[in-house]
Amino acid sequence: MVLAEIYRTPLTGLLFGQSLIERPLTEQQDPLLLPSLLKQTGTKVMLLSGDGAAATDSELFFLSGTQYQAKESERQVYLGRAAGIDYVLAIVEADDYKDSGLGSWMTLREGFAMLCELHAELFVEAQAIANWIRSEKFCPRCGSPVAAATFGWGQRCVNNDHELFPRTDPAIIASVIDSQDRLLLGSNATFKKRMYSVLAGFVEAGESLESAVRREIFEESGVRIGEVAYRGSQPWPLPRSLMLGFAAEAVSEQLVPDGAEIMDLRWFTRAELREALESGTIEIPRGVSIAHALIRTWYGEPLPEALNK
Repeated sequence: MVLAEIYRTPLTGLLFGQSLIERPLTEQQDPLLLPSLLKQTGTKVMLLSGDGAAATDSELFFLSGTQYQAKESERQVYLGRAAGIDYVLAIVEADDYKDSGLGSWMTLREGFAMLCELHAELFVEAQAIANWIRSEKFCPRCGSPVAAATFGWGQRCVNNDHELFPRTDPAIIASVIDSQDRLLLGSNATFKKRMYSVLAGFVEAGESLESAVRREIFEESGVRIGEVAYRGSQPWPLPRSLMLGFAAEAVSEQLVPDGAEIMDLRWFTRAELREALESGTIEIPRGVSIAHALIRTWYGEPLPEALNK
């Protein structure tokens, strides 16, 4: 079997495939940029805590630059500019704002289901940088504390001036297709009951993306992989991953779940998948995710969201 042409073409309509945000040039050093932006009424400040992003109903909540009163414990990051508006992230503690009249705190998973594309992209960017800032509190060279630098995108050691920047962990995600044109879906140990998706895993040190696809699929399912074709990518900052999507040719079909990450595996024909979704036997990831895009491309037509509830 050789992968059909449709499985070797780039995914279309993938969320975040083209950025709506002009990100800051982190090579430039301007310590006055953030303070200047926070003095402007037109600047929009996004609040992000461990509980999620400040929100009102189905939209993100923003303070203007002049409304935002920074607390000593808070960190600010310049997210960039979109449609003539500058956006700044404030990493806060939810308890500090419980009496401020905020509607709620929205998680990223919730936001994916309801936010407009710009707000979803802002949320992903903010979540990724906030996760990194929270986890990288000390210099890897000497163990000293680090302080904010470069519009919040960098952190600098207070002792030896060593500067750190965010790191992204590459992960592969693949639609595995066998000689009968069936799709492999698995149930991960971390998924809610009945959720099935295409298989994914992190790229290891010194490993190519193609090798990672073959290794991860075999480790999780026992399936050997032949041809591998790149389809597209999507950021997933939980904690700070970049999902790199592939289609992969299965050259074996016997399924052996690893029992640790993958609890169940099934080959699906198109008719079997539709029947399983309609009956509620299984669920698949939501339509904004690269996992859904890979499944939808194999299926050949939209899978109504109503079937995934």
